[in-house]
Amino acid sequence: MPLAMERFQRSSAAPERTRIRNLVPAGDRVIAKKRPSLGKAAGGFQSRFLASLRSRRKSVGGELAPNPSSPFLDALFRLPDELHIYMLRELCVADLLALRGTSRVLNMLVTENAPALVRYWVKHRMGNLHLQLYPAPSPNTIDFPFLLTMRRRHIASIRLTRQIAHHLLGDPMEQVCPRQKQLWSSVYERMLPLVFGVGYFLDEHRRLLLERDLGRIRPRSRIGYHIRTTGSITDQERTILKNLDAPLRMQYFYMYCFIVQVLLRKLRPPSGAGAVEKFLRGWSNQPACTEDIAFFLILGGIGQVAKLLACPTYSERRRYLLSFRTHMSPHTSKCWRKHWKDAGVVSPALLDDIPCTQIGITQLDQIWVPLIAELMSPGTREFTEQEKTRYEELKMSKKFINEVMGYDILRGRAADGGETDDEHEP
Repeated sequence: MPLAMERFQRSSAAPERTRIRNLVPAGDRVIAKKRPSLGKAAGGFQSRFLASLRSRRKSVGGELAPNPSSPFLDALFRLPDELHIYMLRELCVADLLALRGTSRVLNMLVTENAPALVRYWVKHRMGNLHLQLYPAPSPNTIDFPFLLTMRRRHIASIRLTRQIAHHLLGDPMEQVCPRQKQLWSSVYERMLPLVFGVGYFLDEHRRLLLERDLGRIRPRSRIGYHIRTTGSITDQERTILKNLDAPLRMQYFYMYCFIVQVLLRKLRPPSGAGAVEKFLRGWSNQPACTEDIAFFLILGGIGQVAKLLACPTYSERRRYLLSFRTHMSPHTSKCWRKHWKDAGVVSPALLDDIPCTQIGITQLDQIWVPLIAELMSPGTREFTEQEKTRYEELKMSKKFINEVMGYDILRGRAADGGETDDEHEP
């Protein structure tokens, strides 16, 4: 296995480097086993620490005044900053965020030490692939939002990887065979860094599309919000591809192709359902159009794809897709600004331009595909002859996941999971 993937997996598996993964609420089903926030060694300290919060008060002049009834907390705040950092870095980020919301005193304590905490997490707890694709800013400008943004990306890749593993092998919590559970874990660990890389590619692809289309109207003319499909942006995608590890570029691409396969499969009615059943359940005879799926994939990214795949039925997935597109339109949603901010548009000027511009979305079959086809041409040297031959075979068979895993994981089934589905609701 290439060195970059091994480092990523070690950073995702080692307890001391996975504090960011432990930030997900238990309701999201990302964490299978909940562990204490501070560990056994810090349990007593946590209880005394939190029990002393109510005794801390703020004086009229704005100074933090000690409370004689809380000698423990007063002594804590008299400790040097180095000890504060040492204690706070033992917390996971979810606990740290909860601590900030507990009181003004603790919010100030965390805020003042945030740069040092983030530098520590960047150095000791983030995987090499994280920092390779999303380099940290300079030490003087590094801040807490950088860590939270990286956390969201990592959690999104975890959620999508779990959903894909469920699609292939089922829920491991419902399996009794140890070998099946081991197979699920193997598939999950191998796909996680690849899903993270696909998420990076889609993030950068979306950023380039929005930079191309937003802010061009000067002076602003009221042409109306409109989504249109466009051709590929091969030149810009080539720049994105250079940031990915050269030995794993084809693996990232095959992982992307399989994600698209799963998404298309989950957004069409179950093939085993008859006309009467489709009518009674309200299922459309036509699958979701590729333009809507491309809109969802590009603007939503892997985070939204994971949420859609988490919907248990076809009807719920179609409603989620329709709701996502509706909420992005400034003419049908009052909270459209929030959704565009989630998509990466944070500038107020660019947000003001959205209602009066056209957004070009790359067609689903032209995202990444034309670039790989160009690099696979006979005259190029980006890939070996063996890789080019294998690429032509996979284009015909569509069994991209088998190439990702290195063996026939589907055991003769079609690469999109076959024609069976769990859509027959009781």
